[in-house]
Amino acid sequence: MPRKRPNRPELLEAKLSELTDLIKELSPEARVEIVFAHYEEDEDAAIDVYPPASLQTEEVRRLEQALGERCNDILVETGLFIIGAVQD
Repeated sequence: MPRKRPNRPELLEAKLSELTDLIKELSPEARVEIVFAHYEEDEDAAIDVYPPASLQTEEVRRLEQALGERCNDILVETGLFIIGAVQD
């Protein structure tokens, strides 16, 4: 029997969970906020990351790069447009 393909909300939830896991792997103390309010009409969600003040600049940049790359990968793989941002 063919595997059931997840619907868009299920897929979005799975990808947001995946992004949260990635963030927590890189910065366990970071606070993560997920927003479903649409500021752009094609945006599916936004994920804002608030790293601890103790995180070094290089580590913040690594976190920004990893989050951005994974959000881009998700867009290409699934069509889900998730905006990821590391906040001050």
